[in-house]
Amino acid sequence: MCGICGIYNFSSQNIDSIKIIKKINNLQKNRGPDGNNLWQSDCKKISLGHTRLSIIDLSDKADQPLISRDRNFVITFNGEIYNYKEIRELLFKKNIRLNSKSDTEIILESYKLWGIKFLNHLRGMFSFAIYDQQKKQIILARDPFGIKPLYFTKKNNVFYFASQIKSLLSINGLSFEKSEKSIASYYLWGNVQEPLTLYKDIQSVKKGSIKIINENGIEENYEYTNIKETILNSKADYFKSENEAIEKLKELILDTVKYHQVSDVPITLPLSAGIDSNVLLAAMNENDKKKNLALTIDFDNNKELNESVIAEKSASINNMEHSIKKINENEVLELINEYYKKMDSPTNDGLNTFLLSYYAKEKKSKVIISGIGADEFFFGYPSFKRIPILNSFFNFLPIKFNGEKFLNFSLPIFKKLKLNTKFSGIFKYGSTLEKAFFLQRSLFLPKEIKEFLTPETFNNGLDELNILDQLKEDIENFDDANLATMYLENKYYLSSKILRDADWTSMAHSIECRTPFVDWFFFKDLLPILKSNIKITKKSLVNCFKEKLPEALYTRKKTGFNIPYKKYYENISNKKVSYSHPIKNWSKLNYEKYLTNE
Repeated sequence: MCGICGIYNFSSQNIDSIKIIKKINNLQKNRGPDGNNLWQSDCKKISLGHTRLSIIDLSDKADQPLISRDRNFVITFNGEIYNYKEIRELLFKKNIRLNSKSDTEIILESYKLWGIKFLNHLRGMFSFAIYDQQKKQIILARDPFGIKPLYFTKKNNVFYFASQIKSLLSINGLSFEKSEKSIASYYLWGNVQEPLTLYKDIQSVKKGSIKIINENGIEENYEYTNIKETILNSKADYFKSENEAIEKLKELILDTVKYHQVSDVPITLPLSAGIDSNVLLAAMNENDKKKNLALTIDFDNNKELNESVIAEKSASINNMEHSIKKINENEVLELINEYYKKMDSPTNDGLNTFLLSYYAKEKKSKVIISGIGADEFFFGYPSFKRIPILNSFFNFLPIKFNGEKFLNFSLPIFKKLKLNTKFSGIFKYGSTLEKAFFLQRSLFLPKEIKEFLTPETFNNGLDELNILDQLKEDIENFDDANLATMYLENKYYLSSKILRDADWTSMAHSIECRTPFVDWFFFKDLLPILKSNIKITKKSLVNCFKEKLPEALYTRKKTGFNIPYKKYYENISNKKVSYSHPIKNWSKLNYEKYLTNE
């Protein structure tokens, strides 16, 4: 896990690329405190930078940017390839010899052997840039779910890329205008939707895609994986019994957890009272449990919300060392100030991973294992239940209400009484799956956003997003509501918010965050089970490992990671919350704080 950056200057102008790379490397040192290097081509047109967090092959032979043995290829790489040992064996059979034991060199040699198709061999999370000196082109790629970030901008015939948005903002002589579309996106979702950023001229390389730039600055873009098409085209399994399906599911979970344990340093498992992290604990092999640590954060909540009791019992059953960190409120408030300073893109989320990573670092850890993705792929979010109910309610109404009129009439009343304003949108957004998803997942309704954005930003931003039509297009060809909702959750929540925030908040503390459930190989093998004749839910995960898990996991109400946003908002802002849900006040505060620390 690292920070990467680079410059491809295909213009005639002279720029001090070395100075820019050094500055970006310094800005990204939290992503890689164990090494700081750069490389520049003889023609001075290509410059690559790298800051290293040593996880696999701790020797200097794995330092980056890494040059191939034949000197024709150079790579700067961020991420982990979990099946690198298997690929290494394939390379050996082709009589390809390697200088290191790193997964980075595996990428270079695989590209040389298989070309762009080598990406289909990679199991892991990654973003990287390879400079091909023979073809005079640079190749940027990103993993299928977009776990690892990669941002770019093109200014004055110079292409810049980096692991952080703020790294690109730091380049002297470049200016960036904010995007009305992105501002609207933030207030609709609580984050800026990928591949957008808050800035018009900075974007993400799209997940599951490759960008190739030649010496003339001409770009080619290829999609090597597509989540929607993979869901639609997967075939259903048939099982003779529920037990048979559970056994198959258990095999897949054991497999993905095994791969995500590949490391030359110890690993910390953030352990809550929820199903996801407890299943990961149960799936770890005994040797990993002995050398790793489980960590629980205790906010000293009331008994119903306190996570430490179940977590402690689960750790005991699984014979894993367990640490409970009781939260000191003053310390957390100081950490929240750091959270704002490090925030790379405006978001109302990520504080949980920021705190977990901070306390994991206190335990001398470099890697955490997260249960991110389980709710998306095992239908765990409220949206999977509420959307069908809302659609049914709407369709069976004896009288059809005018949704716009009801919204205009009821919204001021709900706001005045500090009630959930989403109820005012039921008749406008309840009739179809995509509209109901929007109502369920949106932060503010458009009518609310209009009150605090300028008319120009509001109108232009919403028009450009065209969100309801986009959502409708997203679920075209789906005939299963759960799978359609899964895809929407993945696109609008998992990839654009949860994974993006998990990356910058963990890397702010030089911690690598791994996600066994968000794994392309696991996902492809899981889909036939989800489409099978057996109903799969979050409880199916517990059934896979019930002998290693507390019984309370079957009955405990889903609570998520309970951060007292109301308390923190009022303490930081010296204001009382004005909305029914404090996340709205928190979100507006976060946007202001991001701009302050921009």
